[in-house]
Amino acid sequence: MFRKNRYIIEFALLYLYQTNSYGFELTKKLNKINKVAKIDTAGVYRALDKLEKEKLVTFKWVKGDGGPNKKLYSITKEGSDYLEEFHIDAKKTKLALTIFTDTYQAIKNK
Repeated sequence: MFRKNRYIIEFALLYLYQTNSYGFELTKKLNKINKVAKIDTAGVYRALDKLEKEKLVTFKWVKGDGGPNKKLYSITKEGSDYLEEFHIDAKKTKLALTIFTDTYQAIKNK
């Protein structure tokens, strides 16, 4: 079955590759580009916890503006390496999916 939110981890890493971020900020960025399904904040935090356990991201506590302290996430060297490997695989997948969709459309149009 096709998973609607299948690349949360990779997109979270991609945004952290650009700049450090808080979980809620990542959720807003992900929902801005995701046109398939809304990504909930809890899902993003689960992804960040998984990334932290795998040592692909790290965080530091930052004093909140009048509120509780917040985790500011950043990508690690291991996370950057994973992102590079994923990029290579994504290019291959994009080519394979183009072949699939073109072939499917040609068969359908017969």
